[in-house]
Amino acid sequence: MIRNLIKQVLAFAAIWFVLMYLICLFLPFHYFNAEYPMWKSKMEVMESNNTFSNLIIGDSRVIAGINPDALGSNYYNLALGGGTPMEGYYSLKRMLEAGKKVDTIVVSYAPIHFEQSEMFWDRQVKYNFYNLDEIDEIFSELNTENEIFWTYEGDKNFEESEKNTLIRRAYKTYFKFPTELRTELSKSFLLRGYTNYNVYQEIKNRRGCFDFGRADFSNDLNVEAKRIDFSPKKVLISSLEKMFALAEKNSVTVMYVSLPMNRTSYRALSDEYREGVKQMDRALKRKHPEVEFINPALVYYDDTYFGDASHLNKKGREKFTFELKQYVSKTLFESQNSLTGLEFDQ
Repeated sequence: MIRNLIKQVLAFAAIWFVLMYLICLFLPFHYFNAEYPMWKSKMEVMESNNTFSNLIIGDSRVIAGINPDALGSNYYNLALGGGTPMEGYYSLKRMLEAGKKVDTIVVSYAPIHFEQSEMFWDRQVKYNFYNLDEIDEIFSELNTENEIFWTYEGDKNFEESEKNTLIRRAYKTYFKFPTELRTELSKSFLLRGYTNYNVYQEIKNRRGCFDFGRADFSNDLNVEAKRIDFSPKKVLISSLEKMFALAEKNSVTVMYVSLPMNRTSYRALSDEYREGVKQMDRALKRKHPEVEFINPALVYYDDTYFGDASHLNKKGREKFTFELKQYVSKTLFESQNSLTGLEFDQ
């Protein structure tokens, strides 16, 4: 009696696990949040044959703030929400290795994305942005200091003995083990498919551009304004430099531009944070004269150009993209050293 009951329980558990595993493998649009279709669409562009030889690489502020349609027909916004220079480096690397023609990359990352890759486990790994070889490379070669780069609080480094545990976690997530997707499965009830397919279609139609904040005004503080010190991770800075080196080796023009903060956040930055960002900016400019650094590391727009604390709204995007285009087309910058109209600290 008890033996039969145990067999039935084990059989039910096995069937349930297999069912959940199949759901995890084949229905990601139905349980991931709206970031998944954005990442998915851009990963497809990286892998497909297309004529987009001028690429925009960065984070969510870039997704909201740069309209590729206004720059030209061969531009595509490949920025990733929560993305860091690590993803930027691998994006360029895999496209070049696939033989794709890349003429120019416009690169931008918010200061916070040099401090941590907060979505590394919940997006980069869960969305299968990295393949297994790249995961091994990140933990075994790229992250030479064993930094805990996915957070800026608590311990800064992990022990060498923990590396196998982290790689094992990454592998389980890559292969969609249900135990690693409990949060997504429990919160979604598998009801996100319709919304996610709409997001997927919109971001493809807009060549990678998307609105995060849609308000007409925002004076909320962004993440940087709430920090005291600027503490960049070596692995994230080195990833940016590896991107620069890879671009130079393949004759790809690199333009680095800083997206503006809202005025309220800019003014709330601590002196320590402000100086830390500027020091990193000066060091990068000194080490990489081959890169065109378009504007200072810290710039701002009025709060009326922001849809939320961190992202430009439609009016802000139009303003910033127009100014960027003037630089790219070399028409308004003969006598200026920053984006036209940007208000910044000299």
